[in-house]
Amino acid sequence: MRKYSKFLALLLCTAMALPFTGCGLSSSSNSSSNSSSQDSSENSATKTKEPDSNSVDIESIKYSDYVAIGDYSVISLAKDDIDNKTTETITSNIKQTGDFNKVKKGTVKSGDTINIYYVGKVDGKEFNGGSCTKENQPDGYNLKIGSNAFIDGFEDALIGKKVGKTYDIDVTFPEEYGNNTELEGKPAVFTVTINYKVVYPELSDGFVKSNFKDFDSDYKNTAKDYNKYIRNDVTADLAVNYICSNSTVNDYPEALLEEVKTQYRTPVTYYLEQNNVSLDDYLASQNWTSEDFENQIETSAKNDLNQRMVINAIAEKENITVSEDEFKEALDKYIKEFSLSSQEDLDKLFDQYYGTTSEKIINNEIVYNKVKEFLLNNIEETSK
Repeated sequence: MRKYSKFLALLLCTAMALPFTGCGLSSSSNSSSNSSSQDSSENSATKTKEPDSNSVDIESIKYSDYVAIGDYSVISLAKDDIDNKTTETITSNIKQTGDFNKVKKGTVKSGDTINIYYVGKVDGKEFNGGSCTKENQPDGYNLKIGSNAFIDGFEDALIGKKVGKTYDIDVTFPEEYGNNTELEGKPAVFTVTINYKVVYPELSDGFVKSNFKDFDSDYKNTAKDYNKYIRNDVTADLAVNYICSNSTVNDYPEALLEEVKTQYRTPVTYYLEQNNVSLDDYLASQNWTSEDFENQIETSAKNDLNQRMVINAIAEKENITVSEDEFKEALDKYIKEFSLSSQEDLDKLFDQYYGTTSEKIINNEIVYNKVKEFLLNNIEETSK
């Protein structure tokens, strides 16, 4: 009864790579300074190659040969856009903590998040996947009214209904319903119990200390500083979007494109393997061919690289690099975060999940963040 895209499972798998390889993270052109002397020698040798070929080694890429960078001397951003995105981000972060109140009174309004149980029936009979009950899902289902997560008519029918009550909701499945073609176009009745409203707390000093303590060493554990921290990050992200939209990527180095394609392909195949599903079987279930899959991988990789290459070109132009101390500090954080004992263990994990190394991921992230920080100095907030 929920609305799912035909390719949602594939997109979810692909998204597994995004925390490390998504928008803005640069490639490993600014390689860590803890490489061996042999590696340094090899890198020096590759730099003698002419960068006019798409087969150029990643370490020797000169991004200005591929990217026409837009003017970033002054980046004009609307204050309202920054403020709205800041509020949206903080609200999302609060929700992710799982800290909320259960309000068991009142009526349902558009925009409310409610917790429900439901049982769906067609021709008086329950159907597979149409129920969320105390027995099969004790915590219920949190539904934001207006999210359009469920089939048309379901959420609208709950507006004005009382919390704590049970109602029969009449709906009709769409004529095209890929999740279960047997339900297409059929009328259904869902018996819905509205358990409570999900109400999230406001940002406060106490909430920050309880949920976001020590979020950044440059800020205090207060609501004011957390808001400032998020606003700065949002502003920097908008600045990156601004400069990327005003820059042009003319071509993609083949080696770099293949690396990023691997980073997108690896989590998909790994996820399927863990669920004992072959890629061929999965693609067949989605009516995709291998060519369709590879085309999607390449499209995603190029979309990623559009920002990555602009970021790298700016880093190259402004001589933004990664020091050994910066790398070591970030590496230690990653090892601690993943409860591992060494960089070698981290490399094994990242190779398994993302098809790349910790050195590349960490350097990518540091360069991206340093470019963001650099661009903050060029922001001009406007009334619109």
